[in-house]
Amino acid sequence: MSNELNIHVIDCDDVCQSECVRTHNAYRLNYGVPPLLFNRQLAKQAQTQIDKGILAHSDWVKTKGGENIAWGSIFPTFISAIKSWHDEKSHFDFETGKSKGENHVIRNFIQLVWKGASKIGCARGTLYGKPWYIVHYDKAPNMDDPDAVQENIGKPKEEDVNWFRDSSPFAKDFENPTTV
Repeated sequence: MSNELNIHVIDCDDVCQSECVRTHNAYRLNYGVPPLLFNRQLAKQAQTQIDKGILAHSDWVKTKGGENIAWGSIFPTFISAIKSWHDEKSHFDFETGKSKGENHVIRNFIQLVWKGASKIGCARGTLYGKPWYIVHYDKAPNMDDPDAVQENIGKPKEEDVNWFRDSSPFAKDFENPTTV
């Protein structure tokens, strides 16, 4: 479906949802936090946001839920979008629970591995010809409380270079460079 905002809705079917949930859980496992479970209502909320063409954080974030958004040609797949959120880890100080600098974004990383979140719903589409992904989580991180951040984010068990090698339980998901 397309409309005047140049939005193309691509339903995030079961395969898409599975890719999104599995990729999240691959990262979460390395931080010792429980896996996320798919939630159809969260997926519908996220898809509604795409259907309406809202490229901004939704009202869901203003109430109690969490949300990550990726848009642009540098994100050809959900896996690449989720990896970019995880890559914010390089700016996260595990000792203080804060950003290593004033201008570094870490919110997406924190949401990705937030222990307090247990449910997830994913959506995708295109906007102005570029891929667009939205994920809704049942719980948002408490970014204003560094103690809560430290309680809800464990240190990684292994560095990424080792975590996604052949010995990782998720290595097959990441072996194809066209999907990462």
